[in-house]
Amino acid sequence: MNVDQHIKVAQWHLEQARLHNVSDHTCGCPANKHDQRAIDAVEAGLIIEEKACTLEAKEARV
Repeated sequence: MNVDQHIKVAQWHLEQARLHNVSDHTCGCPANKHDQRAIDAVEAGLIIEEKACTLEAKEARV
């Protein structure tokens, strides 16, 4: 994905989170394997400046 596409996906997820926070809204999208890896990376503090978008590079450093 390019930068614009990543931003659009992030905006969609932020709006879903906002809706969950202020209502009984359900988006019907359980965390898949890719989502869970991203959640795990954030929770482990692995968000650093990268030159490429890949979770595999982060896992290699762990």
